[in-house]
Amino acid sequence: MQMNYKRIILMLAVLGTLSAVSCKEDEESEYESMKGSVNFDFPSYVVVGQIIESYVSGITEPSEPRYFWVSSGLELEGGDTVYSQSVKATVPDTPGEYTITAFARADGYYSRNKVVSVTAISDNGEDVIGWTRTPEVFTDPRDGAEYHVKDYGHLTWFVQNLRYAGDGTVRVGRAYEDSDGIGNTFGRLYSWNEATGGVAGSGLGGGPQGACPEGWSVPTREDWEDLALAVTGESLDFMAAWDGLGEILTAPIIINDDAMWPYSPDNMHTNTVDWNGMPAGNSKDGYADYENIAVYGMWWSSMELDNGMVPYRFVYYNSDKFDLYYTDKDSYGVSVRCVKLIE
Repeated sequence: MQMNYKRIILMLAVLGTLSAVSCKEDEESEYESMKGSVNFDFPSYVVVGQIIESYVSGITEPSEPRYFWVSSGLELEGGDTVYSQSVKATVPDTPGEYTITAFARADGYYSRNKVVSVTAISDNGEDVIGWTRTPEVFTDPRDGAEYHVKDYGHLTWFVQNLRYAGDGTVRVGRAYEDSDGIGNTFGRLYSWNEATGGVAGSGLGGGPQGACPEGWSVPTREDWEDLALAVTGESLDFMAAWDGLGEILTAPIIINDDAMWPYSPDNMHTNTVDWNGMPAGNSKDGYADYENIAVYGMWWSSMELDNGMVPYRFVYYNSDKFDLYYTDKDSYGVSVRCVKLIE
């Protein structure tokens, strides 16, 4: 097992900052602290060969700091150090762990920086291991995407997250941090309205097609309860927190020799029934922000509550529960699994 490259880089960055402060203790009166912080958006998960453009800003005093970029492993257009607020970076052809750093400097001020760690995977996700590729595969006729599927109880379930992006004229869902290539591995995030087409469903196999392929539907309350019965042998209420199911329905995903889920003795992600739950995170504020990748896995139901809110099931890395929460129909984005009745 290789050492965690991200942690090493972050530790070095912290040590470097502490060293710089220590060296200038005697000159403290000659330097001022910048106001604001160095901010830029850069996806934490990418695919090999991907090209990312980013823009750094955030320092409010001094009014015109000098910004520049450096990277460990990514190829920056313009050289090893790019003196600009904008940058274009190309991910190498080899999966691995990389970093990109933006600095702000100005005469008479302590410099500031921000470091982003980047995990690169192959464009087909073959280097992402730990999940089960079931024998039966369904091909979505809309885009040719293939999904491993498996029967549980009365239903056939996708055992991968839906990644349908729309018909070319209407965009549906987003990949995490808009890093489109990783959607082939982790699926896309959808608002409830996008996932269901704005239509609630009920009854076994009675959910709306929504973003799913023809003949498939977004799971209803009864569909989720049927899954729980199939894997535990017990009848469980959809609105309850399901003890133990978060462990058996999530997979011990490994990327570049590192576990994607943080370690917790309370959830060992045994994936004993091949459902392949991944910590694909969520979006919020209408895809303006992304969070919780490698920490939470979340999946829609097509149920609507009396107050108009809509529930989703989730797994947190530090708990064996397959729990439930609810949100609004438009701003929050989570993963989708599609189901159909077994003929």
